[in-house]
Amino acid sequence: MAEPPEEVAEFVLDARYGDDEAVDAALGAGVQVDAQSHGGSTALLMASANGHTAIVRRLLQARAAPSLANDAGNCPLHWAALNGHLEVVRALLEARANANARNDFKKRPFDEALSKSNEDICEALASATCFDEDVPEPEAQEEDSRQEQPVILGMGNPLLDISAEVPEELLGRYGLKTGDAILAEPKHEALYQELAAMDTVKYVAGGATQNSIRVAQWMLQEPGMTAYMGCIGDDAFGRKLAKACEEDGVLTRYQVDKETPTGTCAVTIVDKERSLTTRLGAANKFTVSHVKEPENFNLLKSAKIVYSAGFFITVSPESIELACKVAEMSGGLYCLNLSAAFIVEVPVFRSVLEKALPHVDYLFGNETEARAYATAVGWDTADVAFIATRLSLVPMAGKKPPRHVVITQGAEPTVVARRGAVTLHEVQTLAPELIVDTNGAGDAFVGGFLAAVSKGRALGACCQAGSYAAGTVIQHSGCTFPEKPSYCI
Repeated sequence: MAEPPEEVAEFVLDARYGDDEAVDAALGAGVQVDAQSHGGSTALLMASANGHTAIVRRLLQARAAPSLANDAGNCPLHWAALNGHLEVVRALLEARANANARNDFKKRPFDEALSKSNEDICEALASATCFDEDVPEPEAQEEDSRQEQPVILGMGNPLLDISAEVPEELLGRYGLKTGDAILAEPKHEALYQELAAMDTVKYVAGGATQNSIRVAQWMLQEPGMTAYMGCIGDDAFGRKLAKACEEDGVLTRYQVDKETPTGTCAVTIVDKERSLTTRLGAANKFTVSHVKEPENFNLLKSAKIVYSAGFFITVSPESIELACKVAEMSGGLYCLNLSAAFIVEVPVFRSVLEKALPHVDYLFGNETEARAYATAVGWDTADVAFIATRLSLVPMAGKKPPRHVVITQGAEPTVVARRGAVTLHEVQTLAPELIVDTNGAGDAFVGGFLAAVSKGRALGACCQAGSYAAGTVIQHSGCTFPEKPSYCI
C-alpha cells in the first residue's frame, strides 16, 4: 500500500476537521481535489462523514467526484447518510451522487440511514434509490455482516499464561521482582519447566492486548463487538488460545507461524502479587503484511477503537505506525499502553512509543511505568499527576483532539490528564481476602474502560467500568471472569 504524499494526507485531514481556509489553500496550491489518502479516503468523503456542509459544497464546486468510493466501497453519500448529515446528503444528491452505490457489505446509502433510524435522510434518499432488486437477506447472513465490523480491534502478542503460586525464593533464583514484566532470557528457560511440574499450575489465555479485548467483549455482552490480531504457532497452545477467544465471542485473525511454537508467559505469584516473564515465541513473528491482507485491513479500517499494549512495540513497530495512520484517516481512536518499565527504558523501544504518541488518543499505564518514563527522559519528578500532565501535552498529529492519559495506581485513585488538566477517579476497593491474584488487573481495566468508550460514555463512567472489570478479574486466577458482568455499561 503506497504512502500518500504528505500534502494529500494533510488536505484530507483538513477536510475531516472542517478547516475551510486550509482546504481552500490546498486547492489553490494545486492539490488534486479527488486525491486519495490512507484507505482510499478523499477530502469529500471525510467532509461528508463529519457534516462539514460548506466544505462539501466547495469541493463539489471544484469538481470533486461525488461518488468516488474508498477501499471499503463507501462513497461520501454512505458516510453522510450513516452519520445523519441531512444537508450534506442534499448537497451530494444535487451533485448527482449515486444513491444506489453499494459498499463491500452490500449496503446503499439508504440502508445505512435506515440502520440508524435517520428518517429524514431516508426520505431524502428514497426517490433516488432503486428498490426493484431488493430481496430479504437471511438472518445468518446479516449476523455475519455485523460480526465483520467489530467496534474494538486489538493488535498484540498472544500468549498462553503458565501460572502458579510460588515461594519468594524462586523469584530470587531467577532474578524476578513482583509487579515486574520482562522478556525471558536464557537463564529463565528452566522456569517454565519448573512451573509446568507444579501441581497447582494453571494454563490461561493471556497476552496483555488479548486480555483487554476479551474483557471488553465480556463487558459489552454483544456478539461481534471485538476482534484481535496476533501471531500463534501451529500447535496445541495456539489452538487453546483460539478456542478461548471463540468462546468469549472475540473474532480472531491470527497469523500462524508453522515453524515457531506459540508464545508463553510465566506468571509467578507471591502473596497475590505477580511477576511476568514472557517467552514471545510465535508472537514475535507477526508482520505488517498480515494487517495489509484485504480482510484484515477491512477490520482495521472499520474499527472505531484500535488498541495495543506497549509490548507490541517490541514485535511490529510497522503495524503500530500503519494502525495509527488508518485510525486517524477513518476517524477511529488509537490507544496504546506503556505496559512495562523496560518499554520506556530501552531507547529503541521508547523511540517507537514517542513516534506513535502524537497519534495516540488514549495512553494507558500504571504509576510504576509512568515514573520509569519520567526517569528515562530526564524529568526530575515522581509525581504521577505531573507526569500524566506532561504526557497529555505532547502535541497531537494534524488536527486530532487532545489525548487522554490514564494512569492507574492499584487501590489508589486513577489519574487522568487531558490538555494539562488532571482529574482523580476512585477505584473499587476489595477486602484483601477476596483478592486471588493481580495478574491481568491492568489489562482488565483497559478492557472495561474501552468498552465504555465504545458506548460513548463520559470519562468518569469509563473509569468506573475499568475499575469494575479490574476488581472482578483480581478475584479470579489469571485474566478470567464470570459468565456475565453485574455492571451495566
